[in-house]
Amino acid sequence: MALVIVGVYIGGIAAFHGKFLKNTDINGMDVSDMTVEEAEKLIREQAEDYQITLKERGNNSETITAEEIGYHYVSNGEIENFQKSQPYALWFVSYFRPASYAFETAVQYDETLLKEKADSLKCFDKATAKAPEDAKMVFQESENKYVIKKEKQGAKLKQKKFWKLLTETISERDGLLDLEKESCYQTPKVTSDDKDLNQLVENLNHYVDIEITYCFGNQKEVLDGSVVKDWLTYDKKGKVLVKDGAISDYIASLADKYDTYDKPRKFKTSDGTYVTVEGGSYGWKIDQTAEAEELTKLMEEEPHMERTPIFAQEADSWENGDMGDTYVEVDLTKQHLWMYKEGKLIVESDFVSGTMTPARVTPPGIFRLYYKKSPAVLRSTKPGDSYETPVSFWMPFNGGIGFHDATWRGSFGGQIFWNSGSHGCINLPYSAAQTIYQNIEKDYLVICFYRNGEYKY
Repeated sequence: MALVIVGVYIGGIAAFHGKFLKNTDINGMDVSDMTVEEAEKLIREQAEDYQITLKERGNNSETITAEEIGYHYVSNGEIENFQKSQPYALWFVSYFRPASYAFETAVQYDETLLKEKADSLKCFDKATAKAPEDAKMVFQESENKYVIKKEKQGAKLKQKKFWKLLTETISERDGLLDLEKESCYQTPKVTSDDKDLNQLVENLNHYVDIEITYCFGNQKEVLDGSVVKDWLTYDKKGKVLVKDGAISDYIASLADKYDTYDKPRKFKTSDGTYVTVEGGSYGWKIDQTAEAEELTKLMEEEPHMERTPIFAQEADSWENGDMGDTYVEVDLTKQHLWMYKEGKLIVESDFVSGTMTPARVTPPGIFRLYYKKSPAVLRSTKPGDSYETPVSFWMPFNGGIGFHDATWRGSFGGQIFWNSGSHGCINLPYSAAQTIYQNIEKDYLVICFYRNGEYKY
C-alpha cells in the first residue's frame, strides 16, 4: 500500500513537471495543467480579444478593440516564473488550495493609435459633443418678466480626465469605462438653483413689473417690461441699474411722436379740404426733464396706471391736428375767416390782411389770443410808416397783429391785400369784428394759413 502511495506521489510530480498545478489562474484565467507556452498562448489570445466599452451619456456606447490600438501581450517571463514557483512536491495540495497570480505589465498598446482612435470617437464629434450651457436669465415676452432658463449638461468631455481614465482602464484590463459615473463630462458653472442668479432675476423683475399707459387723446403708449428690459444693466453684486439716458431717451421718443409744438400738421378747413399749418407758438410740448424725473421715481414703485405726461405747453385738443373745434380759421389766400365755438359756426366774414411785402405781410401760424380791448387806439412810431388809428374792437394774437374793425375800408376780401393791405392785422367789417369780440376770450385759438404755398411777396 505504501508503494502505491509513493508511486502515485511520484507520478503526480512527473505529471505536473513543466506544467501549472490544478486550480491555478493567472489574471483570472484558468491555466491548470498548462505548460508555460500554452498559458502564454491563452493570455496572448485573450489580449487579442480585448476590447473596452465606453458607456456614454444618453444611453450611447462605443467600443475600442485591441486591434485598433495595437494592444498585445508581451512576455517578460512572468508566467514562467509563476510556473517555477509552484511547489510540485506538494502537487496534491493544489486540489484543495487554489493558486492565483497576477501581473500588470504583460500587455502593451500603441499610444499614437489610441490617441487617433479616441479622436475619432463620436463622443468627441463637435457636432454632437456640445459644451454644457449655464443656467441663465431670459426675458419671457408672454409674461413680461425674467425667468431662469435651466442649464444644459451637454456632452463635452473633460479631455485630460478622459485620457487618464482611459489609459488606466486599459492598463487594468478593465472592459468598461462609464463616463457618466466617472464624472468625465464638463458641467455647467451656473445652475438654476444658483442663489446669485435667482436674486438677480428677482431684482430685475422689480423693475420690469411696470405698466404705465401714456394717454395722448385716443392714442396710447404702453410702457411695460418689454421696453424697460432694454434699459437695465447690473453690477457684479447684482444691483440693478438703469442705463444712463434710457429714461430721458424714452421720453424724448414720446415727444418726437406726440409733440405738435413747432411742427407742421394737417388741419381740416371749413370747405372740407386739408391744409398744412405751421408756425406760431401753439401745440403740445412735453416737459421732458420733469417727466423723466417723475418716471424715474415711478419705476421704483412698480406702477400699473394710466398717465398723462407733464406738459410744458398744452394744446386744446388731440383732434383735427390738435386744434379741436373752437377756433378762428383765417384763410389768408381766400381772405375769409370763420369763427367756431365747440364746432358751431358763430360768424364768417371777408377781411383784408397785410400787404404782401416783407414789412407788412401777415405771417401764417397757430396762435392764442392775448387779450381783447374796446375801444382801443392802434399806434406805430415807425419812421415813414407811423400812424395812430382808433378802433372799436382790438384783439391781438401775434405780436402787434390782431383782429380789429376797419370802418375806413369800403370793401373786404378778394385781392385787395396784395397791394393795399393792412400793416399785418386782420381788417374786418364792423359787425364781424363786433361779433367776434363778443364771443372771443383770452387764449382763444387763431389759425392762419395760406393755401398751396402762396406765402410769397
